[in-house]
Amino acid sequence: MSPENDGPRLDLTFTGKETSTRPIGIGVAAVLIVFIVLTMTTTVASKILPMSDEYLLVMIPAAADGAEPLALTSLMHEIDGKTISVRGSILNRTALSMSDVLAVVEMQDTTGRFPQTQEVPIQPMELAPQAVGSFAAMATLEENPGAYIVKFRFADGPFIPHRDERVPEVTITPQQIPQQIK
Repeated sequence: MSPENDGPRLDLTFTGKETSTRPIGIGVAAVLIVFIVLTMTTTVASKILPMSDEYLLVMIPAAADGAEPLALTSLMHEIDGKTISVRGSILNRTALSMSDVLAVVEMQDTTGRFPQTQEVPIQPMELAPQAVGSFAAMATLEENPGAYIVKFRFADGPFIPHRDERVPEVTITPQQIPQQIK
């Protein structure tokens, strides 16, 4: 023994044996790093994992009539200069509760170049069967507001189809009274 190792020494089964595990560990780590980079930057993960659009559609409950699970029951907007506010309500048409439903409101200005998308939660967070939930979104755009699109989706999943069940507004159009010639 050399003088620098003259203290107490614990001999184990593999003490003093030459091993080649370090190069193997480095090789395995390099392969894993390359695999992680490939799954993050290419479509390798989508080919390996069972996540597809069809898989995500299972999350959407079916309505009793087989139609869209959500119904848009009201939709209103207010425009004040370059600011637009959109609010509305939806009805859960299914026999199951839905939770973490978001309203995705894309607001566009008159040029269409600077859209803003707001994802706002439906209140209440747990939408019971045949219950009504509401949402509100607001944005200040670069130019005057020109249009908006409203969609619904789960916070961690796909978009949910909806139908428009808004009741038409009753408006009274004044009729001109013909003047009688005397």
